[in-house]
Amino acid sequence: MIDPDDHFDDQFEGWLDRHRVEPLNPAPGVYERVTRSARRRRTVRVTAVAAAVAVTLTGVTGVGYRIATGPGPVLPPGASASPSPPAPPSPEPPPFSHSPEPAVTGSSGTFPSSPTTSTSQSSQSSRCRTGDLKVTGQGAPGGGAAGSLYMWLVFTNVSSRTCTLHGYPGVSTVTGPSGQQINDPLKRSTFVKPTQVVLAPRGVAHATVRQGQPEQFEPECHTVDVAGFRVYPPDETVSVFVPWSGKACSTKGINVGEVWPVVAGLSE
Repeated sequence: MIDPDDHFDDQFEGWLDRHRVEPLNPAPGVYERVTRSARRRRTVRVTAVAAAVAVTLTGVTGVGYRIATGPGPVLPPGASASPSPPAPPSPEPPPFSHSPEPAVTGSSGTFPSSPTTSTSQSSQSSRCRTGDLKVTGQGAPGGGAAGSLYMWLVFTNVSSRTCTLHGYPGVSTVTGPSGQQINDPLKRSTFVKPTQVVLAPRGVAHATVRQGQPEQFEPECHTVDVAGFRVYPPDETVSVFVPWSGKACSTKGINVGEVWPVVAGLSE
């Protein structure tokens, strides 16, 4: 008995013998083109990997620098982060230059000496204070003229230092040492230009006061008795009472009177 599978195998082998398949040879140059293409792909991959590594290292370096140096300055909107130009070098002094200030040599080196007190500071320190002065009243030579009364406020330096007076005293009529002010303070007369007066210990100076006769200003005057003057020496805020009995107008702005600047001595 014949196996059907054996018959099929014989037929298949016969078919294979009749239809032999010869291997195909590649066309000329194909292998070289494939090789060059593969080499280009490897080169592109290597270049891309190298670039990625460089970018990564640059970022890591920048982060490390910022960590080491700290955050940069915060700039306002629109400000430029460009560095400021370097300051120009200081000019050298000319040959044989001379410093206007003498030098003082100390244990730790040589330093320029400090300037002495300024003119304004010197003026402030030398000014006559209220406590340095005794202020009294006396009649002016002649007493009065053309309906006006004149008297002097005399400033005597009772301190042990020399001091200065400059300008006008502040003067008001009052009803007593601690009494009420009468009318407005006396106005400043421009008849005499103020000058600085130097008062040695026991030195004297004076300021002239002029007031009109009150009866000439009635009925608006409303004459009252006065006990004296409240006097502030020039540039001072502490006053003294100077006894001087008389009469004055009590109506504001009527017959106020005038005061002259301080002048040296007791002569006109």
